[in-house]
Amino acid sequence: MYTEFNYKKSLLLRYLKQYLLKKDLYMKNVLKNIINRLENNQPITINQYNSVIKFIEREKEFKSSNRTEILTFFEPLIEPSQRKVLTNGNDLTEHFV
Repeated sequence: MYTEFNYKKSLLLRYLKQYLLKKDLYMKNVLKNIINRLENNQPITINQYNSVIKFIEREKEFKSSNRTEILTFFEPLIEPSQRKVLTNGNDLTEHFV
């Protein structure tokens, strides 16, 4: 069964592979890394998404959508944000046990 997740993944892969064909594109390595992650069923990072959104928003299917709507659409492919746990770096109590 072709799930919604697989549809979104294949759609993004199709766009990325299409962008790779562009002759004068300087960010081909970034695109290759994103494609590699998607093909290995790994989520892409938010930074990787942000680097390609400027291309995706020009596609016919997304012309009428804003960036927030596009992000919501591709959100299942993006890894969840990691919360940074702030700890007091000057705490040495673990060494005094």
